This record gives sequence, C-alpha cells and structure tokens, in this order.
Amino acid sequence: MQSAPPAGPLNLLWLYCDELRADALGCYATGPFRPHTPAIDELAASGAVFKECYTNSPVCVPSRTALLTGQPPERTGVYHNEAYADGFPLPPGLTTFPEVFARHGYRTASFGKEHIPAGLTPWQLHDPAGGAMRDPLSGRDPADCALTVTPNGKTVVAGTLPEGQPYGPAQVTENAAAWIAQAQEPFLVRASFLQPHTPVIVPHAYGQVHRPEDFPDVLPGSRAPVSRFERRFAEVSGGGQDADPAVARRAHAAYHNLVSWVDAQLAVLMDALRAKGVADRTVVVLTSDHGAHLGENGTYGKHTFARGSHRVPLIISAPGRLARQVRTDLAQSLDLARTLFGLCGIEAPESFDGRDLFHDPAPTGIFSTIGYGAPWSRAFRNQQHGTYDDGRGWPRRSCIRTDRYRLDAHRPDRRPPTTRQRRGGPRPDRPRRRPRRDGQPGRRPSTGLRGEGLARPASEERRGCRGSRRRPAQGPRPQDPGLAPGAAAWRP
Repeated sequence: MQSAPPAGPLNLLWLYCDELRADALGCYATGPFRPHTPAIDELAASGAVFKECYTNSPVCVPSRTALLTGQPPERTGVYHNEAYADGFPLPPGLTTFPEVFARHGYRTASFGKEHIPAGLTPWQLHDPAGGAMRDPLSGRDPADCALTVTPNGKTVVAGTLPEGQPYGPAQVTENAAAWIAQAQEPFLVRASFLQPHTPVIVPHAYGQVHRPEDFPDVLPGSRAPVSRFERRFAEVSGGGQDADPAVARRAHAAYHNLVSWVDAQLAVLMDALRAKGVADRTVVVLTSDHGAHLGENGTYGKHTFARGSHRVPLIISAPGRLARQVRTDLAQSLDLARTLFGLCGIEAPESFDGRDLFHDPAPTGIFSTIGYGAPWSRAFRNQQHGTYDDGRGWPRRSCIRTDRYRLDAHRPDRRPPTTRQRRGGPRPDRPRRRPRRDGQPGRRPSTGLRGEGLARPASEERRGCRGSRRRPAQGPRPQDPGLAPGAAAWRP
C-alpha cells in the first residue's frame, strides 16, 4: 500500500536496537508464547510490520554502515567490526541518510550506541551516554547480579541488577526525550540502545516478566545437521554440541525481559512526542542491526544467516499516512533510507541502493555478507578469538535469500586494502555497475561463492527444521535478477 503525500514536513523518531530478534516481539510471535511488548505492539497496530526483513550483514559495524549509507558491504568495504578501528579506509564521498535530511532543513540527533567507522559522521548531535557495553554493569560488583555466562566464560547471557540500582542505559531515553521537548521542527532523532545485546543485564523491575520455565524447549534442531560454518561458530561462541539447555533457558528469559525494558523506553518516547504535540506528524521507526542466537543449535551471539540472527524487525508508523499492514515481501535494512526519503518527500540521492518499501516493487532476492576472510580475521575480533576449524582466519561468508530459498557459502579471502585503495583507487570488490532499480538485471561481477555451503528452503527454516539440498519438483528454479552477482549459478 502506498503512502499519501505528506501535508507538511514530517518529524522522525527512530528506535534502534542491537541484537533484537523479530520473534522477541509480541507482534511477530507465531507460537503459544507471547513476549510482553505492549508499546511495540501498539505501534505495529498503527503502521506497517515487515515480517521478512533481513540485515545486510549479521554483525554490528557493517550492518549499521549499510543501513546509514544505503550501500551494501561490497560497496563500502565494511564487512566486519574491524572497520571500527581508527584509520579504517572508506570509499570517498560516502553519505549517510541523516546527512541528507540535514541538508533539507532537519535537525538531527542520535543518543546512545553508534559503532560505525570513524570516517562517517551522520549526526549534527551525537551523545553516546548509556550506549556502551560497560554501562549496564558500570560501578557494580558482577557477583551481585547473578550472572549466567556461556561455557567458555566469554559472554554474559543473563543477569539481574539488585533492587534499587539505577540502570545506566536509561540515559539514552532520558536524553532523547529531553531533546525532543526542545527540538525545532522538522527533526530526526534516534534513540540507539545497546539492549538487548550482551551483556544481558536486566533492571530489577523487569527481572521476572518471563521465567526460564517459560522456555521448556529452547534448543530446537540441536541434533539436526548444520553446515560446517554454523557448527564451528557454535563452538567458538561458547555453546556447541555440549550446550547446556538450562543456560539457554536462562538466556531466553533474561533476553525477553530486557526486550520488555526496551518496550517501556518506546512508551516514554511516544509520551514525549504527545507532550510536545507532534505525535500526529511524526514517523516512528523501530528496527535493529541484526538478531541473535540464544542457544539454538548450541549457538550464542549473531554472525550466521540462520533466521534468528539474520532477520530483523522493521515497524514503520506514520499516522494518517500509512494504513495498518502486515507485509511478507522481502525487505532489507538498507531499504530504510529510500523509504524514509519517500515518506518525507525528499528525492533520494543516486548513491542509495535499496527501494522505497511503499512505492517500489519487491526484489526476488537479497544478498548479505560478513567477514574479511583474511589470515588475521577472527570470529570475535575484539577478543582475538575464533579461528576456523582448520586454524585459518575466520572466513568470509555470504547469503542469497529468496522467498523460497536460502543459500550460504564462503567467499574468497579478502586482504587489507592496498596503498592505492587507501588513496581512493578502485577496489577489487566494488562493482562497476549496480542493478537497475526497475527490476531488470544490471551487470555486476561474480560473487565468487565457493566452498561448502548450505542451501535450504526458506519455508523449512521458518519451521525450525533443516531442508534438503534437493529442489522441490514443483515450479521452475527462481530466476532472480535482483540478486547479487553469481546468484544465477546456484542449483539448490
């Protein structure tokens, strides 16, 4: 359904989370368990809910870079969190969509987590208070928080603050609400929460919203075959075949409790819009950079293209301009920029890929990538932890996903940029031409997908079971002009 033309400048409120799974929200739930997210569910009831939205990279820095710039990792060179390091080279002239809004007279501000390459400066004002990984436990004795960690001791997957203790991440909400109260219109404001990312530390008041016994079976498919890549990531992330279901149940409960806290933050920010009298002319967006594993197949963290890690929630509400709708067509994170441009009547610069979700036709497939695949690469670069199972550096991995299939495969190794590339010369992984947005194929170089992969019907992934590599007999093999290079060579 198309949106009506805006009567005047619209404001934007963007709630951005880290490691938020779509199925942790009540409006996305399909089984008997219902997460407690009343404010988010109310937002969903007044706007568009995209059920099949996927990140362009299932890890923080490349996902956030793709969303802000409207360009996939293949065009920015940002494939993993190594790009957060000082001096990381970016292609010249990268523009983020908040900068475009600022050029059109918007006041822009972000509060909380950023986590993008240093060469990007999207906001007129950025206040990081409350968005750091240390903030949930800042100044506290971890022994007081009843922590549960993964078997390798590297990741806190559950914990609760003692009663009466202030919660540092609440600064994000407080600062964003205060800014809204005094902001001149039109404005674009983002509340960017670390939560529910690890360490999963829950404020005491939310510690009993859900309990471990609410999750009796949280390791579905643990005995089913998985790819070599997924099996190895389960091992280095602290779970693997010996994962403890009791740990996974505590992780699920704490995670969903923390999501309930995030839900309450949305309620506070919506109250701030109403108090200012601008709720009826403010577009509200909720999404995340990627999802998370919570013990499924013995895996914690994100990093893979399994549905819980790859899929993200996307809810867009524009009172009086968007009818309530539940969408099942494929969407991707970098679609957000063009969609917001369209809602606000701003012409999208040519550099932004993706589509306007309310005006442009859906693609037949989307493409995602993670990792550099170099000898120095690690699954967890910040901890220098996680080589591949043969001792090599952590591989680069890509995914082609249609509404019927998902294909994962390794990509060729990527070496650090050469001196010429740092000076702005051509990058070997940057396509010379992008696909045309009218749905016709453009010329692009091969993806170079190779090595062991995992091809499976998407419908079977949604059911939580493994699919066969054999294509179903009905219907021809999908021809996907919108896919990344090399997709046509795939035989599921």
